[in-house]
Amino acid sequence: MAEEKNQLIKETLTRQVAEIYPSREMLEKALKSRKKLTIYWGIDPTSPDVHLGHSTNLFILKRFQDLGHKVIILIGDYTAQIGDPAGKDKVRKVLTESEVKRNYKTYKNQILKILDPKKTLFRFNSEWWGKMSAKKLLEIDDLFTHQQVIERDMFQRRIKENKPISIKEFQYPLLQGYDSVALKTDIELGATDQLFNMLAGRELEKIYLKKEKIVITTPLLINPKTGNKLMSKSEGNYISLQDSANQMYGKAMALPDEVILDCFRFCTDLPEQEIKNVEKQLESGGNPRDAKTKLAHEIVAIYHGVKKAEEAAHEFHKIFIDKELPGKISAVSLKAGPYPIVDLLVKTGLASSKSEARRLVEQGAVKIDRGAVKDIKAELKISGSIVVQVGKRNFRKIITK
Repeated sequence: MAEEKNQLIKETLTRQVAEIYPSREMLEKALKSRKKLTIYWGIDPTSPDVHLGHSTNLFILKRFQDLGHKVIILIGDYTAQIGDPAGKDKVRKVLTESEVKRNYKTYKNQILKILDPKKTLFRFNSEWWGKMSAKKLLEIDDLFTHQQVIERDMFQRRIKENKPISIKEFQYPLLQGYDSVALKTDIELGATDQLFNMLAGRELEKIYLKKEKIVITTPLLINPKTGNKLMSKSEGNYISLQDSANQMYGKAMALPDEVILDCFRFCTDLPEQEIKNVEKQLESGGNPRDAKTKLAHEIVAIYHGVKKAEEAAHEFHKIFIDKELPGKISAVSLKAGPYPIVDLLVKTGLASSKSEARRLVEQGAVKIDRGAVKDIKAELKISGSIVVQVGKRNFRKIITK
């Protein structure tokens, strides 16, 4: 038992971890003590999805749960209405309270696909910030200087590029930092782009609670060729934890070859030796598609189970390798007759608007019964049943009344 605990502590200190502040040794000592620690991870509900990039943090939190520590998920329903400028070159769009509530509606279900429901506490930072007085906020402001906040690399970049920075954005690190005080946490977990905010919280805990908060950062998934985030809510290019098994599998297979190993390391809990075996196969000239097949299966199995992963693999092979239609296609019933292609895409739900429909046709993404449609003014006479396809994975069967 002691050996298993020591191995779990070792993984907690290293697996999917970028840096530990003030030191790895301090965290190791805390983990080996008998003290029950409180660790939290915060997420601002800026979209309805928790995505694969977030899963890195969830795997670490699961290890803390397995070691018997207290895990808090802090939903930043208040700070989401402020907007964290982390990594942004412009002021982020302000969200309304109703938009924020709509976004976090399914967060609990998504997060508990990895964490233990009985050991996970969900909190909202509106609990304290919704009641905070202006006097208290100014008191917190007085603990930091303009020089300290302006050192943030993102602010420096925007100053050099002569781009505006709102006073509200200066406040954000202090708001997030005070969350640590309100939760009386021992450890905060977050991606590397949150380091400035988390260290602000570390300073505030020293002042208000007279304690040393430990900060754990997790690596961002970056495409080495483009330098862009691989999973970004603001860019919309991510694999959501609430994607269907088929969607998740297909998106995983579409990942660039150069990020395969990072995705194995950061987005799965596969043993390190198995990941090293994949790395050796790739280095010896193995086909990246084989590695991605394993990656896709592993990811889907985590969120949907092994059976669904096997079914998704079969479906993917059927559509993309054998060029067959999917086994299950959503059906839409329409009256027989002529339909402009743009209207047809909207009526079937394959496009959210006519402008999106026109864009899809112009991009050559639309097919009717496997035949490409490239004219946005095309009009189709619908009778019997036809299959409409958008992109590689979206299909609708139209059945006429």
